[in-house]
Amino acid sequence: MSNQSALKMITVGMILSLSSPVIASSCDEAATDLNYQAYESYRQGFPISRSKHILEYALTVCPNHAVSYNNLAELFSEEGNYAQAIAHYRQALQINPNLSTAWHGLGETYYKQKQFPLSLEAHLNACQTDRDSHQRVIELLKDNRYAVTEAGEIINKESLLLLYDKQRRQNLDRLIADCGLRTVGSATNKHVFRNLQFDTGKATLKPRTERQLDEIAATLINYSRVVHIHGHTDTQRFTNRNVAESARLNWKLSQARANTIAHALDKRGVSITRIKTHAHGYHDPVVVGNHPAALAKNRRVEIKMK
Repeated sequence: MSNQSALKMITVGMILSLSSPVIASSCDEAATDLNYQAYESYRQGFPISRSKHILEYALTVCPNHAVSYNNLAELFSEEGNYAQAIAHYRQALQINPNLSTAWHGLGETYYKQKQFPLSLEAHLNACQTDRDSHQRVIELLKDNRYAVTEAGEIINKESLLLLYDKQRRQNLDRLIADCGLRTVGSATNKHVFRNLQFDTGKATLKPRTERQLDEIAATLINYSRVVHIHGHTDTQRFTNRNVAESARLNWKLSQARANTIAHALDKRGVSITRIKTHAHGYHDPVVVGNHPAALAKNRRVEIKMK
């Protein structure tokens, strides 16, 4: 987060604190004054640690001051201390579930970590009152961006649980409808993994896929429902093979890759008896074309749980 962005969020927090319709207690008044001091310290370019100390003191004075938790979370997020940022946003929301700046900040923190399902959920809780959250929701819903993990990224168990848990998906759909965005997208029980990568022309997983497989298995092991693994290849032809033979080999390769994922998950505790694999070859592309970007988009593994 840029200094300008963090300053904006702290300013919004100050406005919310100062304009609360509830009659302020002496505790609230003291915390609000300390938030103003933290804001001035930040605005004048003092080290973030100084503003953090002021906000931490505000919470000793007024332990249930949601805006103080929110503003402290913003500073943790700017420092890249996302775990502390998330903890403080959630504390703010526990005190005041309608604090839209906290929902927005939480959504942006998850977004920076590329935990897009959790980012979508947080922004949906603010999209009716926060314009930036509304725009972020549209971005994440378009082409189900929130349900895609690209090469080099890792989606964690917490995010995957949001996709594979039926009740949480239904809640997402309710929030999407409340935001008036049903025509943009909906909750899905399918996730696209472009980070499960294989050696060229083979069904051998590359070593850097281990962590993602661990996260998938830790998610799926919580359920007993059938898991569907779909393998997809790109349209590249095999050397010295005609179009028809290349199509057959790509179908066979997509099946072998889906089977590889199934066995990897079985080794991690997801019983092979509840896994079904599906081969598509290159017949179900998400992008049309033979340019490198299209080929990379179409090489993927999709995991769905009904």
